[in-house]
Amino acid sequence: MNPKIKAVLVFPWRMMKAFGRGVKRGVSSARFWVLFILAIIVLLVAYYALVNRYAPITTDAYFQAFVVQVAPQVDGQVVRVHVTENQQVEKDMLLFEIDPRPYQQKVQELEGTLARGIQDIAQMQSELKAAQAEEARVAALESYTQAVHEQEARIFKDDATTERKFINARQQHLAAKALVEKTKAVVRQKEQALEAKVGDEYARVAEARAQLATAKLHLEWTKVRAPARGYVTNLQLRVGSYAHAGQPLLTCIETDSWWIVANFRESTLENIRRGQPAGIACKTYPGRIFSGTVQSIGWGVDEGQGIPSGKLPQVKKPQELLPSAQRFQVRVVLDKPDEVALRVGATAAVTVYTDPDFVLNPLAEFWQRIETWLYYLR
Repeated sequence: MNPKIKAVLVFPWRMMKAFGRGVKRGVSSARFWVLFILAIIVLLVAYYALVNRYAPITTDAYFQAFVVQVAPQVDGQVVRVHVTENQQVEKDMLLFEIDPRPYQQKVQELEGTLARGIQDIAQMQSELKAAQAEEARVAALESYTQAVHEQEARIFKDDATTERKFINARQQHLAAKALVEKTKAVVRQKEQALEAKVGDEYARVAEARAQLATAKLHLEWTKVRAPARGYVTNLQLRVGSYAHAGQPLLTCIETDSWWIVANFRESTLENIRRGQPAGIACKTYPGRIFSGTVQSIGWGVDEGQGIPSGKLPQVKKPQELLPSAQRFQVRVVLDKPDEVALRVGATAAVTVYTDPDFVLNPLAEFWQRIETWLYYLR
């Protein structure tokens, strides 16, 4: 073989062997490992700092829904219970019933009161018409006696009649005038009794009708219905129990509205905005990540609320050299809430992707995926 060609072929091989010996000597030295560990630490710190701002994650998160305490609006003994613990119910489904008999009796009593009120009004209207007719009759009588009195006065003046007839005519006229005033007072009394109205309805009838409507409403309230579609829980009720108005007897977890409360450190809130996508890992479903959307970011916590007390403000001394960051609530909603069954209080880990073009988004998602796999073990 030509020596020049041989030299060209052997030189790269010698270079690789020399590089390998250099790497071997470097790996075996303490300096290499110190630098390697420092480089790993720097990379992890840089990754944490970047992800903390552009793809923040928190494991302090839990599911919430509207939890409605179901309480009757009337008192009474429970006569029927139509649901069982943890049963799924639809909106307006009958949950339990309170003894309706006292309320039915009240409705019947007020129906009679309303009927009597309507009858009384009709009677008063008839009496008013009769009084008005009497007023008209008396007015005619007064007009007649006045004419007779005036005629007797002229005749008496001419000495064509006796004084007795003149006095008798005058007395009859005065009596008729007094009777006119009396009938006017009676008519006014009847009119005043009918003047009290609520709208176009007489007050007595309107009052009885309102009381009857209230009694019917109370009767309807003896049937307690589900306030929303959801699950009945904490059922502490049986037939024979006495229910008090306003006192909760069971709880209904509404399933039409779910959200996740994610408590993020204040140092991660700068770039979080409403509408940003989020990944949600739930311990109830290990190995799965659900998509969500940021709904709102909390503006405060109880820690910073000042309460006027009339005293000087109390300033707490920090217990740590570097106090931990405050946490604020960020509400996240699932994009497909009907995809799985959820439970109030179930814990979760939430990652918010503040920048869709952030180069470390895949790595952040990968670490969240690792987190979901670890849920199989805890």
